[in-house]
Amino acid sequence: MKFFSKKDSISRSRLLKYAVYVCIFTILWNVAEGVVSIFFGSENDSVSLVFFGVDSFIEVTSACLVLWRFLTESKPDEERATQILEENLSKEKKCTMGIGLLFILLSLATISDATVSLIQKRQPETAIAGLIISSISLSFMFFLWLSKKYLAKMLNSSTMASEAQCSLACIKITFILFLGSLLYMIWKGGWWLDSAAAIILGVLFAKEGVDIILWARSKNFNGGCCKHC
Repeated sequence: MKFFSKKDSISRSRLLKYAVYVCIFTILWNVAEGVVSIFFGSENDSVSLVFFGVDSFIEVTSACLVLWRFLTESKPDEERATQILEENLSKEKKCTMGIGLLFILLSLATISDATVSLIQKRQPETAIAGLIISSISLSFMFFLWLSKKYLAKMLNSSTMASEAQCSLACIKITFILFLGSLLYMIWKGGWWLDSAAAIILGVLFAKEGVDIILWARSKNFNGGCCKHC
């Protein structure tokens, strides 16, 4: 990764500001989304909507890690070039591994929720809240995912690339909530479809988390986004 030419540092400085803004927006959005989802999920006896809110707070934790990574990046200094490079690389490694662990946590939460819902044959009182919340969330999360993917490539950051993957995972969960809510409104007998799909996604999230952790622990880890972009 490049930190030290004047031209690159100015460009990187601007990109870092964008990354910070995106992380702050992600945190604010997901906190609001999580609170609203848990509230309406509890009111309508919708376990999937409650766990959707829990997933939002997992994304908040991930975004906080990325925010810390870029707010604490050491500034270019030719006299300490090697030391600064090692410091920034160490932060990339810690944050990448942290996001990998959050992926596994997300996987466990998703599979647990879906399994319990299938066993107990839980059916929400209404699917309207889930449909509205997921519809709004999809538009915002898609924008955030594209922004993070772009910044990951421009900054060549493994941390931001992993965060983009986390946002993509949340988009998939949101789409399942949207589809499940829509199907339940049309066909009451299809209550189990979103839970079945969620279990499959949960397994994929676990694999993604393991891959991210292995990449962070690899001797070839260079802080770049080549494994995720």
